[in-house]
Amino acid sequence: MLFPTHCAICDRPGASPCPTCVLGLRRAPALAVPPGLDRCHALLTFEGPARDLVARLKYHNARGAVGWLAAAMAALVGDELVDLVTWAPTSRRRRRRRGFDQGELLGRRVAGELGRPCRSLLVRHGGPPQTGRSRRARWIGPPLDAHRRLRRDPPRAVLVVDDIITTGASLSAAARTLRKAGVAEVVGLAAARTPAGPSRRAAG
Repeated sequence: MLFPTHCAICDRPGASPCPTCVLGLRRAPALAVPPGLDRCHALLTFEGPARDLVARLKYHNARGAVGWLAAAMAALVGDELVDLVTWAPTSRRRRRRRGFDQGELLGRRVAGELGRPCRSLLVRHGGPPQTGRSRRARWIGPPLDAHRRLRRDPPRAVLVVDDIITTGASLSAAARTLRKAGVAEVVGLAAARTPAGPSRRAAG
């Protein structure tokens, strides 16, 4: 059975996001690269309609816009050489409660758009969610480990997909963990960034 698609922003039947709402989405400005990453890209500024679009995916499993987001995110990466795509995972507890991991949904679709394999490389342990924490507390970063198989045969370059960049702490934690496991190059990619995102250096 096919279920009708509705715009994740205005709930109008049809494409998600609908053409009218797309006009109200603001592209993220040139992104500063969080520590540990070689490059980093973000698609939208996380405010207004874009906030609704990404937040409804993250918290309400509104998947209708995943295809649109993934295609536009993949276009930011273009011909950059990455061997494998993974995602910044949520904790097992939050995944069980929500029934999905929004980072995985985006990561697998982005990998399909790029024609690259997608694998789970990172495990996130318990701890408070990043949402709602102070900027200083966020920079402690989520507790992550690398899967054993990654340590046995690390790819050279990995693209890490996330939903929202606020301080960049989650992607930085992912990069540290991947590099410890032997990955040489780490690129970040997010659906959106908050207006007060990280500001260390300009993206390449």
